Amino acid sequence: MASTWFDAHRRWVGIVPGVLLAVLLAWLPSAESATTAPTVGTAKNAIGTLLVIHSDGIEERLRGQGALAVYEGDVLSTGADSRALIELRDGTQVGFDRATRARLLSRWEKDKGDTRILRLEIGTLWIKTGSNARPLEVETPVASAAPIIEAGGKIEFMIATLDDGNSMLSVIDGVVPFGTAFGTCPIKPSTVSYAVQGKKCTKPEALDTKRPTAWTAKLGAGGAAPLPLPTFWPPPDTSTHQVIPRELLVDGSTRPATLAALAAKMEKALARAGYSSPGYYAVPGGFAMLTQLERIRPDATPFPPDQRWKIKVDPASLSSFNLSAYLKALLGKDAGEFRVIAFVFTAVPIVSDNVTPVMDEAKNWVEQGGKSLPGSYAAQPFSADMVCTALIYEFEIPTHGAPGHQRKPSEHNGQEHLRAARILQALGG
Repeated sequence: MASTWFDAHRRWVGIVPGVLLAVLLAWLPSAESATTAPTVGTAKNAIGTLLVIHSDGIEERLRGQGALAVYEGDVLSTGADSRALIELRDGTQVGFDRATRARLLSRWEKDKGDTRILRLEIGTLWIKTGSNARPLEVETPVASAAPIIEAGGKIEFMIATLDDGNSMLSVIDGVVPFGTAFGTCPIKPSTVSYAVQGKKCTKPEALDTKRPTAWTAKLGAGGAAPLPLPTFWPPPDTSTHQVIPRELLVDGSTRPATLAALAAKMEKALARAGYSSPGYYAVPGGFAMLTQLERIRPDATPFPPDQRWKIKVDPASLSSFNLSAYLKALLGKDAGEFRVIAFVFTAVPIVSDNVTPVMDEAKNWVEQGGKSLPGSYAAQPFSADMVCTALIYEFEIPTHGAPGHQRKPSEHNGQEHLRAARILQALGG
């Protein structure tokens, strides 16, 4: 009996170390991946939420300012309403624009040592190297950008992976080689180049890329820095609206348009339709341009130029004089119908804030906006999910001396307003 117990005990003592070792070995890989993977840098600020998925599957989130460590193999992403800033160990700053996802990797070469790799899957990255920057490369599905980093020099650029899989590189400072399987192009400051599947990168074109960009400046200041444009978001209730067909805004080229190109095209179309300089506003992921308050007829066509922009009309200025029109104007100088049009470029669904616009405020919208589109917006692409929507605000002053009020709904739909204003025709529609 004693011998049987001794044999069983001996077998159990021999099994326990093996069981413990197996448990320990099973636990060690996950523990190691979570704690000993190389640290790449620190996520320092997020407007909205930055999602970090570690290589072991653990997820962490940064909201606002903080110091969230990021590791080799991590995948970082922002949503449609979020932006984030990380700083690599060598001091290089990397800004994640809205709807951006990238993986942090590295490559070791005998002659160069480690090269930090940012594998951009979708969205836009802004990168600014420090004086002690190490080799860096940004990979996209069709191209790669490897800035030429010289001692003490700084590089600043933006690179985007577009919805169609192609890529765009705009350089603000320094020289950034932009390579595909068909060759490499050195992209110099204040120029932009595109990479398309199966082709060499395009010849660099001049581009106004003033720095810093609005959204990266705001991230770097912890969300306190003012935007270069006032915001027009969420927009007030509209009288009606109309989506502008995309084919009227782009030239049909395989190369995606930039926001700067869109603004220039819209300004030319508005000028042909008789409007002067619009007012620029910021909206999520894009911009809005607003026309000045104009007097319109019941059929939504604008008044002649000498009366179109006046709220108070002198009866003597009536171009086609007749007694009935003169008396009507004399008794109700400022009575009539008026309109403001806001062209909003964004991929974010437009939802009104349920606030009724006030005519006395609307007449100042154009002057309160920016006089031009800031260079910080210029390089951003007109992505496939971005839409231009014309928001029409129609007002009426029923009688002389009465306050103006919004007409909602309008008696004309959005397309009728845009045709009456000759804006669609000026765009080629």
